[in-house]
Amino acid sequence: MYNSRADSQLTLITGKKFDPAPLEDAITTSPLLDDVMIFGTNRPFPGALLLRSQGASHMTDQELLAAIEPAIEKLNRDSQDHARIPHDMLVPLPHQEPLEKSSKGTLIRRIAEARFEDIINRAYEDQDSNQSVDVSDEELPQYLKLLIQSITSQSADLTDDMDLFSYGVDSIACMQLRSRLRGLIANCNEPLPMSVIEDCGSIERLTDYVMRRRHGESGVIEEDEEQLMKDLVQKYGIFDGHPSPSAMNDWSEGDEKGDVFVLTGATGALGAHILNLLRSNNSVERIYCLVRGADEHAAGERVSKALEQRGLTGLPSSDRADGKIKVLAAQLSEENLGLSTELYDQLAKEATCIIHVAWTVNFRLKLRSFVKDNIAGVRNLLDLALSAKRASPPRFAYCSSTAAVMNAELDQSGCWPETLIHDPSSASSLGYSRSKWVAEHICAEADVRTSLRGRISIVRVGQLAGDSKTGVWNTKEAWPMMLSTADLIDCLPDLGDEALDWLPVDVAAQAFLESTQRENCGQESTPVYHILNPHRQPTWHDMLIWLGKKADFEIVSPPVWLQRLEESDSEHSAKKLLGLWKEAYGGAVPESSAQKPHFATEQSKKHMPVLKNVQPLDEAYMQRVWDWVQANVR
Repeated sequence: MYNSRADSQLTLITGKKFDPAPLEDAITTSPLLDDVMIFGTNRPFPGALLLRSQGASHMTDQELLAAIEPAIEKLNRDSQDHARIPHDMLVPLPHQEPLEKSSKGTLIRRIAEARFEDIINRAYEDQDSNQSVDVSDEELPQYLKLLIQSITSQSADLTDDMDLFSYGVDSIACMQLRSRLRGLIANCNEPLPMSVIEDCGSIERLTDYVMRRRHGESGVIEEDEEQLMKDLVQKYGIFDGHPSPSAMNDWSEGDEKGDVFVLTGATGALGAHILNLLRSNNSVERIYCLVRGADEHAAGERVSKALEQRGLTGLPSSDRADGKIKVLAAQLSEENLGLSTELYDQLAKEATCIIHVAWTVNFRLKLRSFVKDNIAGVRNLLDLALSAKRASPPRFAYCSSTAAVMNAELDQSGCWPETLIHDPSSASSLGYSRSKWVAEHICAEADVRTSLRGRISIVRVGQLAGDSKTGVWNTKEAWPMMLSTADLIDCLPDLGDEALDWLPVDVAAQAFLESTQRENCGQESTPVYHILNPHRQPTWHDMLIWLGKKADFEIVSPPVWLQRLEESDSEHSAKKLLGLWKEAYGGAVPESSAQKPHFATEQSKKHMPVLKNVQPLDEAYMQRVWDWVQANVR
């Protein structure tokens, strides 16, 4: 939302940063306040000191908070997730001496933080308190509802069965909720599971968890997710009322005209590179980017920033509305994708290809938390394709993941096949992987049962890496974070012959677009493609030798590396992945990846020629990635 100098930003304990000044200025526009200071350095989430104006001296804290609550809610909606200020971290203060400012009117944050140090510490201590709260079993659902609305600064209705993450509960809110839950359980002498909020996912299930713990029962949260996977396919894969496959499909219609693409996920790495290729393709007439945002301007800012962060050219202001690219503020989970009827009908009329890349990447969430925004979003986009009022509906490409079939049986050649896998146990146990499996099967149902027959493709994507030319990757990815620890603790883990089977993201984007070409339409069964690097060389050990030529670091066993990282004083962003890495590397030597099965790519190479030319990663490429990591991952 805002751009700023790096040295003016607050850095949370998670490593995420934001500039508090524009937020402070926005809140201070209230005549009830003289000054606002946002705090949060080395803390899990921010808070704000609210210095009353003379005119608000008579108001109670509750009255003041109620008066400014609408402005805070709007600010939180428009801000980055980690910059949102929880309602109970708003600290009203009496009318008093103004905050310390420079001659230019800039807040001297260091002095102001020292002045209010005790108040700031107390705000966080109140959050961490395990003080018992007297709430009866009957009152528990309503109490949890009000607590969640307070933490998320929302007043929208929250039902007992609503998914908390769709409502707006992010990772920071999870930390706060987990802390408060313990106070609801009398004589709770052991820590709650770190993922208790994610595992429950709704007020109904949180209530059940707390009540079972209160009455001495096991707090284990169990659900047959494989059955849920089947149920979700059944629910979202029914296409009654839509034209059957026999009603299709004049393949030649419109072939002489330019393509009109509808693209989701343009703010992510793969989506940004797909957008970059589409805008330079003369055969593409227009690209509609469906993006979350308060309005089209905010959505356009997100897309432009995503391009620039990856070393690509941003969007000129004129291009965001009237040029080849039109960025639309959309909600994939809502009817008509959150668009006006007029705009929705326009997309249905114009679109010749829909590319669906957007997906929540959170490996802690259970399957249920992917339903509203992700799985329902797939169905809503398929409905858009089915709304086309012409003989030849748009092509539809869904971006899946190799994780959706990582546990599947191998084919006769010992590979994971380029086909739909019907056993839900074929997906890994992560909610993310299972949600991808569900979405694949919803797409396949549409291919079999509707006029989209022969127009749908499923594209499973493997591990992507930095741009082949620049090395620009993603600061939030695990591999770049791991490499960045060399500067922090002067060592890297020895992962032996772990294969660097990473595919540069720009190559993946080219392959994805090749899979959507018209000549790939009309196949008898739903085509499934694999976009990945098939080579098992080089290995992690090879890479360490290459990087050792440019940097001085020690190569240690994974457990030693984990211990040094955990004991380091820094609040480096890599530390938030300690749990993930401990699970993967905290025990024995990692399993040799040389013996792991391959994903079949024979059909994929036929339809995506760029994959035929994929070579093993080389030293020069890894040096480019290393240079980018050193400059950008902190």
